[in-house]
Amino acid sequence: MSRTRIVKGNITKVIGGDYKRYSKDDIENIGSNVIQIGKEGGVSYGEPEKYVPPPLSIVESKYKLVSTYAHDQLSSLAKELDEIPFMCFMIGVFGEEIEASALSKLYRGLSDKSITSPEIIVTHLPVNGRKANYSNHQKKILVWEHTVDLAVNDNDARAELMAMLVEEYGHHIDNLLRTELANKGKKDTDYIDEGAKFAYALFNFDIINESFLNYARAETPKYTGDLIIDFSTIHTQIKKYVNEEKQYDANPDEDEDGFGAGFEAGMHGGIEREALGELVKNKELNDTEVKQIYYGNWLRDYSQVVLESTVRLEKQDIDKIKQTNTKHLNDLLKSNPYKLSHDAWIKILEILATKEFMFGEENKFVHDYRTHLEDFRKIYGNLTKDILGIYRPEEHIDNPKQLEDFSSLSISFQYEYAKGQKTTLNLYKGELAKSLEINPTFNMKRFIIDNDIPDRPSSDTYMSQQLQLAVQYGKNKDGFRHLGAAFHVLEDYFSHSNFVELSLIKVGQQLLHQDKNSALGKDLQLVYPWVEGMQGKDYKTIPIVTGKFLKDDTAASVLPKVGDKMFPVGIQKYEQRKSGDRTFEDAFILTTLEDLSTGQQSDGLETDPVYMGMKTSEWLSMYNTYLYLIDQKSAAIGWMGKIGTVLDKGMSYMGDSLKTFTNIGFNLFLSSVDEDTKEEQTHNSNKNYGNNPTHTQIAKDATNHPLNPIASQLAKIAVKDVAERVLKIWKTGNDPTGEALVKYVTNKYTIHPMYNNATWADVVVKGWASSNYKNTDIIKRIQSATIYDHAHKVTQRVISNEKIQEILKYFQ
Repeated sequence: MSRTRIVKGNITKVIGGDYKRYSKDDIENIGSNVIQIGKEGGVSYGEPEKYVPPPLSIVESKYKLVSTYAHDQLSSLAKELDEIPFMCFMIGVFGEEIEASALSKLYRGLSDKSITSPEIIVTHLPVNGRKANYSNHQKKILVWEHTVDLAVNDNDARAELMAMLVEEYGHHIDNLLRTELANKGKKDTDYIDEGAKFAYALFNFDIINESFLNYARAETPKYTGDLIIDFSTIHTQIKKYVNEEKQYDANPDEDEDGFGAGFEAGMHGGIEREALGELVKNKELNDTEVKQIYYGNWLRDYSQVVLESTVRLEKQDIDKIKQTNTKHLNDLLKSNPYKLSHDAWIKILEILATKEFMFGEENKFVHDYRTHLEDFRKIYGNLTKDILGIYRPEEHIDNPKQLEDFSSLSISFQYEYAKGQKTTLNLYKGELAKSLEINPTFNMKRFIIDNDIPDRPSSDTYMSQQLQLAVQYGKNKDGFRHLGAAFHVLEDYFSHSNFVELSLIKVGQQLLHQDKNSALGKDLQLVYPWVEGMQGKDYKTIPIVTGKFLKDDTAASVLPKVGDKMFPVGIQKYEQRKSGDRTFEDAFILTTLEDLSTGQQSDGLETDPVYMGMKTSEWLSMYNTYLYLIDQKSAAIGWMGKIGTVLDKGMSYMGDSLKTFTNIGFNLFLSSVDEDTKEEQTHNSNKNYGNNPTHTQIAKDATNHPLNPIASQLAKIAVKDVAERVLKIWKTGNDPTGEALVKYVTNKYTIHPMYNNATWADVVVKGWASSNYKNTDIIKRIQSATIYDHAHKVTQRVISNEKIQEILKYFQ
């Protein structure tokens, strides 16, 4: 006896006795998941071969349907974008398994019109029960004739048919990329590919300015003519909203809390907030003034993004470079169109500063960034090239070894070295042997302390100038900003140099002097000093050094932080938005798109106009259209029927695709920086570094670095002391030039631990070492020369760096 039950698509067959199956040929067991024999844990087969259904059975109708709307949109994109950004966008839609060569062929085929729109076959019956399909084998779009009849007679149905055609065109492009355009094509099949997310990525029309959308032509027994979606029914209703400026007041509570990532404990902002907390409690400073101090510090961190490998070069620089044979200059031209201009960086960083200092909590929705921007400028002042500056190694005590000379480029700013006195500073002039030497008097690198090397000021010189400017400007936003800049160097001295390591060795030697059997003393004496061959030696003989901060350090640390804040992958749910909302994300995207569109044709690598992007980017108008549609949605979507559904999807995909594209563009830029300037900083590659370790090796910026807490503790002591002295000077005027302050700071803090003036740190270092010795393995860990893993956030990339590198190498 046997019994077969069918319940909700599940088939259960129960056999009373033995169950045998015989076949003259093979027996195949095929399932979409595993096939199991016996009870749970019994014999299971792995994944079955992919089921390929038989060819589609198609009965053609006498109806005719022609539409090139989706193809025209994609062709317009190919005309709009340069080849590499187009390829990256397609990967974001169709996946990383698509070959670079196939993407290039698609771009060029669309540009020169050798790739045409697929034929649309109207079928008498629905194929596979669907209103519309795509046949990979025939490379044709299939539409049921009843769907066409509905579209002829109903506006909503016309909108629905348009959506179907765009989606099936997406399947067509997916098929081309995987078959005839690919070098290693796969067998054609008739099962439906995943291509649906392409459907509205190119949704590009403005329902406010265009009352009608003509997207197809149909021939049926009862109708011959165009299929036009009519928006006039909603045009009048929402017209009154078109020119209405809707500003939203900022929520006053939003400005109160949240300092942004830089105020985490152990980072620059956290150090200053904790160090100056007592002064706030005593009402010598207030919270806003602490933020104004940190703003000066913050600017030093983010000015690092302005350097030769991140700024789009202007024509005068490009022409100059083309006339030279200097490799490191010519290499800059490769990815020039994908970089932001100097002015754009200023705009973006001002918006980012507003987000950090005025808005605070990154995950909360902000209705109008413009209100925050206005408030930011009142409190902190407008951000300019001269206020931001550019990357200069002396501002971070970076070792300039291996830095190339890019000072001939026009990337520059006016640096105020004394109140009211300015000089033009360009990018660093490059490595100079003398600046890398050890100053024998102070036992530290000359680039840290010497002030007599032309064109290469020391870090002490920069910090001293900023301290004097702070004193001279007084207790206002400018004075606080300069004080924050000085604090940046002061804090970096403990984080970027080996001062902490040498202080630990010093304490170890002191303990051994008191007790030659001190276990802690023996272990501290073996702390790795980041000078090759000096482990276990007398700390007095080991020089103070800092790390090389090369361009890949910028790409690995500062730039991803910017990208993370600017272009998170995906979009906020647009249902959260109201008419007139303009978020920080909108500001970042519009600024970036505007700037990239300007620089798109500047590379000169592609001379054929057929394969060049358009001069004026339509992505800008698309994003503005997206924003405008968002503005109208709440007023119109509710009563728009299926047209509303189409627009609803369209807005979602449009926003997603535009923001995704901007993320791709920014990460293409990041990857081009990686490619142009990549220099490995592994333990092996920098094994023979002498007294020139890398920033990655020696720096303690990351909060997960074992020495970050003690470096931060020392920095807080120094910052609090200097802040108190500056406040006293402002109050009494007893050091109007700040010269005495500078002498005090440089003779007490930025010195070698061998000096008596550095004994202030001994008690702190000894206490930290003692408290961490018995309960943790930190002391053992810092005896190793292994590079510590830094907690830099990496921008969430729509396309992996490896895929971008594959595309870039395809053109080499």
